[in-house]
Amino acid sequence: MELITAIVVVSIIALTIGLVVSRGLDMKRLVEDGVEADGIVVRQFKHHTRGSQSSNHFLRYRYNDSAGHEHTHKSNVTGDFWAAHPEGHAIAITYSKSRPQVSAPRYLVEQARTALKSKGLTPP
Repeated sequence: MELITAIVVVSIIALTIGLVVSRGLDMKRLVEDGVEADGIVVRQFKHHTRGSQSSNHFLRYRYNDSAGHEHTHKSNVTGDFWAAHPEGHAIAITYSKSRPQVSAPRYLVEQARTALKSKGLTPP
């Protein structure tokens, strides 16, 4: 039983690390080859963490890439940004030219750009 518990815990940790690394690479891609576009918020929702007073705010939005293909994405945003972007309203986003299904709200891409620049990791 202890071995199974250890395997489950290690698997969860590995999956979490994989997701964080993957999203970090996505943000770097958006900084490097991002295309600015406007999307539409299709859903707002919150996720409350058990035993915590705080909650995570999420927006699901849709957008069309330059080829006219529609994409949807869910993004964790600040409470203020969430409140300012109700369902049915426009949202400024950035999507990847090389992988149009990868996107994020533009303000998050700008935050990533600033962080990468401060570390000297942005392209010339």
